Amino acid sequence: MSKYKVAFFDVDNTIYDHYKGEYPESAISAIKLMAEKGIKVFLCSARPYGSQKDFGCFDLGIPWAGFIASSGGTGVVGEKVIHSEFMDKEEVYAVVKKAKELGLTAEITTPFTRYMIAPANEYSDNYHSIYRDETKLVQDYRGEDATGLLLFAPEEYDEEIKSVAPNLIMWRFEKFGVELMSSHHSKGKTITDVLNYLGISKEESIAFGDDLQDIPMAEATGFFVCMGNGRDEVKAAANYVTDHISDNGLANAIHKLVLEDE
Repeated sequence: MSKYKVAFFDVDNTIYDHYKGEYPESAISAIKLMAEKGIKVFLCSARPYGSQKDFGCFDLGIPWAGFIASSGGTGVVGEKVIHSEFMDKEEVYAVVKKAKELGLTAEITTPFTRYMIAPANEYSDNYHSIYRDETKLVQDYRGEDATGLLLFAPEEYDEEIKSVAPNLIMWRFEKFGVELMSSHHSKGKTITDVLNYLGISKEESIAFGDDLQDIPMAEATGFFVCMGNGRDEVKAAANYVTDHISDNGLANAIHKLVLEDE
């Protein structure tokens, strides 16, 4: 019997292989087997819930116990939101107004929805082509509780956007993608909230990831696995480095470390 009661999975290049453009069947089968053994499995992604949904994460036949979205901005167990970090609405209004004045568009995310503030343009198209993602709904911001705002723009616009909302944190992670938030989102912080809510100890949890946003997962769980395709900094923070995602890395790690080749 596995000592782990809960497992957290990053999405991009952890359960989804961007090199091959697919969810590896070996990985999906291994996660399903974990769930069958009574281990609670959670998505834990930088993607907001709407992106996870549109990307097919909930269509894999895996009985997810919940999800962590927006790199920790939202945490949900079952259908209950147990963690959320909302932006100041006046700051959101200010950024939306300035973005539109500059001819830019952005994605507003809430715990369960997302939408664009203006139609897609060359910047958002470039971003979405990389992440194989698209936000189709376009509407005005109406004061909803927002966990984050993803601006599609090159670095040259950063200072002008920052000038209208100086208290917001800007995190640029892509040439045409910059996240704005009221506080630094942390997957680790929200994992801790999930564990406390479930009454499960840190030592009884395991996490899988590959990128810089996943390092806090290593600090919050009892064991952290980095994919063989992961960044060197993430490998250095990991307890174990598995094979490349395209070489059944996730499934290999699950069978070796969690299921013990059951």
